[in-house]
Formats: sequence, structure tokens, C-alpha cells
Amino acid sequence: MGIRWGFHGRRVYLFRGILGLTRAPPIEHASPSGRSLLISVQQLSKNGVDQPDTRKRQPGDLLVIGALLVLTALPDAMVVPILEELLVVRYDVDPGLSHAFISINLIGGLCALPLLRIAMRRGRPILAVAFAAIADAALLAAMWLPIGFGPTILLRAVEGAADVIVFAVVFDLVGQAGRRGGAGLRFGFGAALLSMALGGGAILGGQLAGGDAGGGQAARAVYLVGAMACLLAGIIAFVCRNRLRRLEGVAAEPARAEPGPAPDQTARAPLWPLMLMAGADRAAGGLLTGTLGLFLAEAVGLEPSIRGRLIGSVLLMMGLGAIPAGWISDRFGDLLIRAIGGVTFAIGLFVLPFAASDLASLSATMLLLGVGGATLLPTSLALLDRLHRGLVGMGGFRAAGDIGFLIGVSVAGALIHMLGDGEGSRFGYASVIAGFAIMHLSCTAIVIPLLARHGRRGN
Repeated sequence: MGIRWGFHGRRVYLFRGILGLTRAPPIEHASPSGRSLLISVQQLSKNGVDQPDTRKRQPGDLLVIGALLVLTALPDAMVVPILEELLVVRYDVDPGLSHAFISINLIGGLCALPLLRIAMRRGRPILAVAFAAIADAALLAAMWLPIGFGPTILLRAVEGAADVIVFAVVFDLVGQAGRRGGAGLRFGFGAALLSMALGGGAILGGQLAGGDAGGGQAARAVYLVGAMACLLAGIIAFVCRNRLRRLEGVAAEPARAEPGPAPDQTARAPLWPLMLMAGADRAAGGLLTGTLGLFLAEAVGLEPSIRGRLIGSVLLMMGLGAIPAGWISDRFGDLLIRAIGGVTFAIGLFVLPFAASDLASLSATMLLLGVGGATLLPTSLALLDRLHRGLVGMGGFRAAGDIGFLIGVSVAGALIHMLGDGEGSRFGYASVIAGFAIMHLSCTAIVIPLLARHGRRGN
């Protein structure tokens, strides 16, 4: 029971006010059809309208996220260049079996998807990062022990699941750490940090193994260094959990009072086109990091220093170029820049074998590859954040990319072996590289129209 305030149309609840149980009065909003829509202040509070501080990004938030990203990326990169010392020398296994150390980690990442769904349902993704990073540290420390090849591979598979959990939550936080219109730039910075962490980790791993006198004893120190990095990441995530939880919803708009799906839900695209895009990108990346070096050495006959500068320049442009690529995607649209970058990258990859005869033409082609490749990761993550936001989507994206990398390296190696290697294998290398370019272009042609249609539905 209450008294109406004349023209204001509000009520004062006298008895509830005396008892201290005053409930905020409803606010009337006249709709064009003449009906009134009542939205209580309690509902507005639930949506975060009257609590702007809980959704405001602080200056140190991105610094914390960047530290988590770098610390958790270092261990994976450190082991790649020293597989011979870690496995072949230390456990006396065949070099072919040592590749299982990489592949089993990628396959193990698929097991993280159900765990991400559980973390999302329980609303504890930040704690999931802390526990996953600490578990990663324990697994790496266990691999430092002389436990044998079989147990090392088993632990490596479990570590792959922890890696995917950390990647999914951290990059999901990158997407939530600001306004929607700036997602491309944030993901560009994230991609650049990831590239620098991977490159720095590879260099650090090589330096640690450089003093190995035999038996792989010095090389295994990478496990302890990686374990310390992951442990530090887990501590940071746990200590800063309240700060990171505040980011959930920074970029989200307040929920509507009327029933019906929110705009982000109506624009939600299926996950498989985004996973296909990630797989194609990583498969081409595996070709660049593996087969391209062999092609330049065996089929073209370039010196190691020239090969290193060419491949390193492409990877460097793809890493640092992600920042301006993300900024441009915010200005002109992530889907448009993704389409242009995908086509540019595929053209550069297709032309590469034919331009290898001349060093100037080869350098120009590498520049084209770097420019096109710089757009791939930031625009893909921005599209994923806009059209299929969530931990499961981000984890599926990472797992699909890992499987694509594994398939790309394996298929390229098998085809090169079938077509013949050595100095007379130029046609075989050219066929494989051109085939991967056509595959990547075909994936772009399939995915872009699908995502464009779902984007229009959201608008």
C-alpha cells in the first residue's frame, strides 16, 4: 500500500520505509504502443547499470593478462628446438618417435573442452587458470625427473589439456578487457605478445641446451624453467582473481528487461567455421615453420644465414604486424580485413615456389606473406569473440588450431617423402606448397560468406 505522488506517478511505501524494508519503486517508461514497461532498480542493479565501477577496466588489467599470456607460452616454445637433446639423447629413442612429444600435447588439448564447459557453468574460469597453470608446473617438474620416455609422453598429453584451458581463459579475458569496438587492437597486442613469447622461449631453450655435454642433463633444465614460469602464472592468477573477475562483462551491454534473446545471442555463429579457419591457419603455419626451410635448403640451395633471415622476417612481421592489423580491423571490420588478409596470404604462399629462383622476388613474396599472415590471428580472435564468445569457443578454436598444425606438418612431410626429396625435388615442394595455398584459399571462401551471413543476422 502506498501514496501516489501526483504527476510523478511514483509511490512511497510508508510502512516499509519505517521498517527499513524500502524497496526501490518501479520506473514507468511509456512505449510507442501506449503500454508501460516497468523496470525495477533492482533489475537495473542486477544488470550492472548502477554499479559502473564493477565493470570499469583498470590500467593494470591488461598488464596482468599479458603477464599470464607470456609466462604460460614460454614452456611450449622452449622444448621445440631441443627435442633431440630432451628425448633422442636422454632416452635413446628414435627421432621419429620424438615427434610424439609435440603431437600428443596437441591431441591432449581436446580433453580440455569438457573441463572448460564445467568451468564456465560454475563461473570460476579465473580459478581454472590458476589451478591449470599450477598443474602445468607440477607436470613439467615431473618431466624433469628421469622417469622414462613413456611416462614423459603421458604427462605431456595431460599438460596439453592444461595449456588449452589457460589459452582459452586468458584470450577470453583479452576480449572482455574493453569495449567491443577495440577488440581487434587488443587481440593484436595479444597475438604479438604470444609471438614474442614463443620466439623468446625458443631462443631460451636453445641457450639452456647449448651447454649440454651429453646425456641431455643440461637440456632438461628447460622443464624446471618452464615449471617456474607456470607456477608464477598460477600465483598471479590466484592473487589477481578479483581484479580479473571484474573484467567479465566490461564489453557487454546491459541486458534488456523485455524477454527475448540479446543481440549477441542472435548473432551467435556456429563454431565449426571458426575452427576450420583456425585449423587452416595453423596448418599453413606448420608448413612455414617446417617445410619452407627444407624447400629453401634442398630445392633452392640457399645458405643457412639467408634462410634464417627470410623465415625469421616472415614470422617477425606476422607477430609485430598483428598490432596494426588489429587496429585496422577495428576501423574497417574484422571480417573484411580477415578476407583480404586470407587472400593475400594464400596468393603469397602460391607464388612462393615460382619466385624462389630470384632472391629479390623471393624477398618480396616473403613480405607479402608477412603482411597477409599478420591479419590472420587478431581478426580470427575478434570474429570468435564477436560471433561465438565463451570459453568453449575459445578452447575449441585453440584445439582446432593445434590439430591443424599437426595435420599440416604430417601431411606436408608425407607428401614430400612420396614425391621425393633432395635437390631434384623442386616440383614436389612446389606442388605441396601450392596445394596448401589452395586449401587455405578454399577455407577462406567457405568461411567468410557463412560468418558474414550470421553477422548480418545479428545486426
